[in-house]
Amino acid sequence: MAELPRSNPKKAILSAVVAGALTLGFAGMMAKSCAAPAKQQPEPANPALEMVDSLASRLVLGLDSDATLQYATPSGAIVTVSQSAPRRAYRSAGVTYISTPDGTYLCTTGPAPSPAKGRKPVTPPVTCQEGPGADTMSPTEAKAISVAFGGEFMAPEAALGRLATIAQGQEVRSGASKRGDAQCVSVTASGIRTETACVNPAGLLAYFQGTSDAGKTTELILQYSTPSVSDEAFQPPSAAKAAAKK
Repeated sequence: MAELPRSNPKKAILSAVVAGALTLGFAGMMAKSCAAPAKQQPEPANPALEMVDSLASRLVLGLDSDATLQYATPSGAIVTVSQSAPRRAYRSAGVTYISTPDGTYLCTTGPAPSPAKGRKPVTPPVTCQEGPGADTMSPTEAKAISVAFGGEFMAPEAALGRLATIAQGQEVRSGASKRGDAQCVSVTASGIRTETACVNPAGLLAYFQGTSDAGKTTELILQYSTPSVSDEAFQPPSAAKAAAKK
């Protein structure tokens, strides 16, 4: 089987700067941490990044909780997210992406062959690529997830990473708002249109409008969530079927 991109496990708790590293790159974050002390090189205040950091601190709580969520994408496709740290799974009608410490799987469902006359419909074939396990998300995996779903979807922490990236641009402007009971932050910079992320009181990404890790303009809307998840959610489609037959 072809291997998926390897993820570098890290156990640091997510912050907006860490989330921003999903698109800026971990090397840039490390260079910043090795710079001279703040007293020698004071950095100007960045209200936009502080707002994103505050929103990311809410998301941390959600990422650490068990949950099943459903997001609607611009094409009308539904992506179901299952999370039980450090395990994560993302599913649509034809794509499954699972990431656990034991292995990473990208499974796609092909078109079903035409059944012979008088026979029952044939089950569509499922093809899976297996990669090494991961306990946190790397920039490479964040992009792989987005690409797997046609560029319309991105992982919740990657959405905050996108805003953190914009907040470190030029001529940055930001604002706060509400979407239902969710707290929202909007950020724009020179040459970049306004992008928005909203996190609800449960710490779940409720809304995102902006650019995915695959470079495609997208909009994610949380349609459903429940504070529970099944272990079967983290099994590849073929493994789940085999377990069901036992």
